Amino acid sequence: MNNTTNGFYARVALSFARKVDTDLIAFVRNVIALMTGNAQYPAPAPTLAALTTSVNAFETAVHEALNGGKIVIATRNAARVELLALMRQLAAYVQGNCQADLLLLLGSGFAAVRAPSRVGVLPAPQNPRLTYTDKSGELLLKFDRVTNAANYSVQTAPEATGPWADEDISTASRVVIGGLTPGEVLWARCCANGSAGASEWSTPATAMAI
Repeated sequence: MNNTTNGFYARVALSFARKVDTDLIAFVRNVIALMTGNAQYPAPAPTLAALTTSVNAFETAVHEALNGGKIVIATRNAARVELLALMRQLAAYVQGNCQADLLLLLGSGFAAVRAPSRVGVLPAPQNPRLTYTDKSGELLLKFDRVTNAANYSVQTAPEATGPWADEDISTASRVVIGGLTPGEVLWARCCANGSAGASEWSTPATAMAI
């Protein structure tokens, strides 16, 4: 069940529950059309007739609720809940009858669960700069956050060529570097750490402590 085909698992996606009313109606009607006479699904549960009755009632309720009114809106909401309950039952039936085959699953009209994509090596943090804080002997390294980064490694050095010393790992894109002597020149760089490892180091930033 955990094998993937073209980036999808052979598992029925239940994301249809998040569709807006009109899209949900179209989705349900497509499922009914594709499952009608489908030999892979000879005895749908619930029946396609029951599902048709439910989607018809929901569509009527949606149209009647266009002009507002608490009663008709409540009726529409109740009809949606009923329709979704039937669709979840049908999804379970399809899951049990698709033989863990992605093409057979898709032939029912339901969508499949997309497998998560592995994030590759992250780009180096951009726009690093060292700024002053309100404390003497302290500088603040700031840089742009990197999407999907778990945390950031930071190194400092007395010159642009090093030697580089490791600072504490940070989960934030703002890192305070203290213990500096006024007049001391500091260089700092950072990299983003993700599931595929560390990025390249950023361009180093520099400033003089005051």
